[in-house]
Amino acid sequence: MIWIEFLLCASLLTFFAYHLCEEGAVISAKTNISEGVIGMFFLAVATSFPEIVTSATAVFSFGRIGLGYSDIMGSVIVNLMILFVLDVLHKKGRILTEASHLTRLTGFFVPVVTGILLAGAVMRMSGIELDLGKRMGLESILVIASYLFYLNMVRRSNDVKKPVDRPDGGSFYKIWAKFAFFLFIVMLLGIWMAKIGDDMMVKTGLSQTFAGALMLGVATSLPEIIVSFAAFRASSIDMAVGNVLGSNLFDVCIVPVLDGLSPGPIMGLLTPGQIIATVLALVLSLIAVAGLLVKRARKGRISWDTALIFIVGFSGFVILYFVK
Repeated sequence: MIWIEFLLCASLLTFFAYHLCEEGAVISAKTNISEGVIGMFFLAVATSFPEIVTSATAVFSFGRIGLGYSDIMGSVIVNLMILFVLDVLHKKGRILTEASHLTRLTGFFVPVVTGILLAGAVMRMSGIELDLGKRMGLESILVIASYLFYLNMVRRSNDVKKPVDRPDGGSFYKIWAKFAFFLFIVMLLGIWMAKIGDDMMVKTGLSQTFAGALMLGVATSLPEIIVSFAAFRASSIDMAVGNVLGSNLFDVCIVPVLDGLSPGPIMGLLTPGQIIATVLALVLSLIAVAGLLVKRARKGRISWDTALIFIVGFSGFVILYFVK
């Protein structure tokens, strides 16, 4: 029964979150925020809203810090593994070589913010306190500062993509009403998904790390995956890659929100399994950066970078299954 409930919630979450992204893009195109960093931030929130709600509910409502945190890291890992599928389907060479300057810049910042979190966790394990009050850690402030610095670099680069032409979508107020409706539904489904994750751990004996990273990570990443495949089918390879990397960057920046909802600095409350998940997300992000830097053409149907990401990611999930 729990698996039927999980599949039902995941399907509904994918459907409504995808339409939330669509309405967000229409709003962005109809207003002055369609170009620039405000538009990027607005669409990032819309795209990553399932992760925000599910992880925040797991931490704040159910006290499952590991479940919520692992959902974020799992989303990062799953998104990067999708690059392998896109790369195999792409017949004109390595997809990471077609990334624009903005996409490469985004890809470089993902391991930066992930590395900050990992460094904070390691330092806390060593007894070094990085607290800024009872709830927020210094690493969370640095992650937020890094994201703001990234947005400033994007603004200065003048390389923000123009929005894709979309159907009119109706009156301005009708579009906002649809956006608010989808936002509300996704919020309810995110709360439900967090409850399912909590029940799944109790009934199956899965750890918070594995249930969050694989089950919730996959479920909350499905909307981004669909958007990336839609961009790929439209022959917009850079948009497909940029959506993956942009989603990952914003997902990692959700951790400071979880930090504020936790009883203490979240990086000091992680288990070894959750630290391994962070290491895995960092390693895969670094492999992606290497793929963005190396321009060598691939030999055969499979590229070395995305294949390595998939192999390491799959192996990492196997390890997380056995780590309690």
